[in-house]
Formats: sequence, structure tokens, C-alpha cells
Amino acid sequence: MKQNSLKALLLVLLLQGAGCESVLEENVYSELTPGNFLNTTTGKQAVLTSAYGNLQMRGHYYLFLSGHTSQEVWNQGGSIEALLTPLTNFTWDSNHQYFNQAWGELYASIRDANIVIDNTSAADASALDKQLNAEARFVRAVAYNHLYDWFGPVPLYLTSTPDEFRLARATDEEMKSFIEKELLEVAAILPLSQAQYGRATKGAAMGILAKFYLNTKQWQKTADMTKQIMDLNKYSLVPNYKNVFALANEGNAEMLWVIPASAQAGHNLVALTFPTDYPLPQPNQQVFAARSYFFDNFVNSFGPGDTRKNLIVTEYTNTSGKYTKLLGINQSLSGKYEFDPNAAGAVQGNDIPVVRYADILLARAEALNELNGPTQEAIDLINKVRTRAGAAPLTLGNFTKETLRDHILQEREWEFYTEMKRREDLIRHGKFISNAKAKGKNAQPFHVLFPLPITELNANANLEQNTGY
Repeated sequence: MKQNSLKALLLVLLLQGAGCESVLEENVYSELTPGNFLNTTTGKQAVLTSAYGNLQMRGHYYLFLSGHTSQEVWNQGGSIEALLTPLTNFTWDSNHQYFNQAWGELYASIRDANIVIDNTSAADASALDKQLNAEARFVRAVAYNHLYDWFGPVPLYLTSTPDEFRLARATDEEMKSFIEKELLEVAAILPLSQAQYGRATKGAAMGILAKFYLNTKQWQKTADMTKQIMDLNKYSLVPNYKNVFALANEGNAEMLWVIPASAQAGHNLVALTFPTDYPLPQPNQQVFAARSYFFDNFVNSFGPGDTRKNLIVTEYTNTSGKYTKLLGINQSLSGKYEFDPNAAGAVQGNDIPVVRYADILLARAEALNELNGPTQEAIDLINKVRTRAGAAPLTLGNFTKETLRDHILQEREWEFYTEMKRREDLIRHGKFISNAKAKGKNAQPFHVLFPLPITELNANANLEQNTGY
């Protein structure tokens, strides 16, 4: 069972420092450092917790930007339809709310991380400060990694007191070099485990870096980093696929890095999946009118005995006793994240995996295939994931380099649906645009990157918009 979330810690820390000497004394909330707040452990941890919180960006936003743009799901109903339909139909523009939120919250995380870094960088820093510094650098690197994935190179702000607040975009090489360097260095500092669930670890930094190498097609570095992760002997596959995502099993041995959540500081993913006439397990739970549906061709693509399909809802009996069949009309639902018994209405506390051990195994298999073509090691890695799911094992002789590449892409879709992987996988395999065109969308090559938010372009004349927007 997971421990208290980072957001809960932030609330406690802020309350601890909230006292005043007089009921008439005015609290000046615009000042960050009253009483040398950042010289205290409490102050530094509070700002670091804020950095973590901004990085989480309410996990369902991550999933929307991946699932809908990749055609993994399509949407219908609710007021959110006005936001999701442009993502599904490739009609988004630089005014889209999610791009603005993603940019703003990730740069807020970077701002907070920079404050911690600047206040823990002294040569004689304590052991605690050195760890806080490494965690802040991890958070900053992950935030820049997300920004790079969505927008391409962006301005690199590396201090809380920059000389110039309107930086131009970094070059592609500067961006990639920075992310790699930071994650390599903090991986050497961070501990294998943390006392508090949800904080950065060595495995988290290595896992994010392995996926960065994979998505930038640095195949040898991917193979090397994934092997180093395996050699830690800390992570393993959870025997039952359903239990990977079970609320009672959060923080399990498969998770390298997650977006942690609680019913007090969670997401609306489940509420934005199930229909309003779905029989909810408990009265404290709530769903919205919006739904995100799977296409039939995906649901029907699973092989015999593959238990991963069991977490897809293909039929249900509604609250009026009416049987409703969803498979056959492109309306199957993801049941990967269970209804939280402690839900606060529509807000649920399911953690959303970012990197898990199955991802490491399949990333290594993909890298080995790109380096050497089909090998028994690559097949064995894939079969570990398939065997856990009850799917038939693969045989080496049945594949060429090209057909194994295609199978790995399909295997990742079966394994990682509703885990914000599909967009990056399709882009890496050169199929993001063609896949959308096959669904009748007017997708163009420039759509592999999102547009920089118009608000940022208006505020910073040194920014250049991505091509095509």
C-alpha cells in the first residue's frame, strides 16, 4: 500500500510555517523567502514538493495528449468534448488549453526545481541538501523531457534568477545533451529506494533515461541502460497483469516511476471513461458525461488467452437493468484503472505508470533488434511479457528484422494501452501520421510536434513557432 502522497506533504509543510504573531498581522504571500525560509530544510522540501506536484500535471492530461492524438481512443460526450475532439481529429492549434496547461505547469515545476537547486548547490552542502539537489535536478530533467517530447527544443532555464527571462529555444543537440547529462548524473546520486513513496530514485532516473534513449533512437545506449536497470535486481514483473494497476498494490516491484495520486490530489480519468448509466461500486464515486472509447480492431487484435484484454470493458448491464454491448460499435472502455473506493466524487487516487519493468524489457528487445536483427535474447525478453499475460510465446525463426519491429510495436499497444505510450511509439516507428490518415484524419508531418502556446509566443518575442502552425 502506498504511503502519503507528496501533495499531502506539501499541505503539512505549508501549515507548519503558516503561523503569525498577531491576528492583525498581514501575511505577504507574494514573498517566497520570509525569514530565510529557503535556508531551512522545511522550506526546501516544501518547494521541492511543489515541483513534484506541478510535474504530475493531473495525470489524465498526459493520457489525453497521447491517447487521443495517437488514435488509441476516440471521445464522445460532455463539455470536455470541445477539448478532446481537436486532439482526435488533428485540428488542434496553438490556442488549445492543454498545450498551454502542459507548458505552464511544467515550467512551474522547472521554476520550483531551480529554486531548490540554487539553494542546495554549495560545495559544503549537507548530505540532505545534496539529495534534495539531485531530486530537484531529476524533476527538472523530466519536465524538460516532456516538453521536448511534445514541443521539440524549448528554452532552457537553469537558474531561478536568470539574466534573461525571454530565452530563445535551445538547439536540438543542446536539449538532448542536457536531458542525458542531468539524468546520468542524478542516477549516480539518488538512492535505490526512498522512505517516502513517489520521490525520485536511481531506478526512476535510469528508467526515464532509457525511454529517452529509445524515443531518440539511440539504440546502443538504450540496450546498455536497460541492461543496467535489469542488473539492479530491484524490479520484476508482477505475476498477475491486473495486479500491476490494483490500488492495493501500488508501489509494486514493476514500477520505476509513476504519477502518484490520491483521492484528495488525483485525476478524473475513470470519471471521463465510463458512461453515466454504468453501475458504480460505491455511492461516493462519480462519472461524467464524457467517454473515451477503444476501436473494435484494437480490442479484437488480442490473441487467445491474452489476459490483458480482460481489463477492457466490452459490455455491461446499466443501472436500469439494460444489457449494453460495446464491442462491435467501437465503444469498448478501458478498465485498467479500477474504481477507487475512497474516491472524492470524480477524483480518483490511481497511480498512472510512467515507466515500468515491462517497458524496460520491451525497450531492450526493440533496441537489440535494431542493432542486430532478431536474436534469441530479444525474443526471450518479449516472451517474458507475453507469458505473464497468458499469450503464446514467440519463436525466433518466424521473424525478420522488419516483422519483429512491427510486432514489438503491436506488443507495446497490447501491453501499455491507457498508459500514455502510444503517441511516442508511433512517432518512433514513423507511423504516427499514417495511422491517423488511415482513420480519416487530416494529419500532416508537422503534427508530430504540438504548437507552442500562443500565450508564450506573445510573451516572448524570441520564441519561434513550430513549422506548420
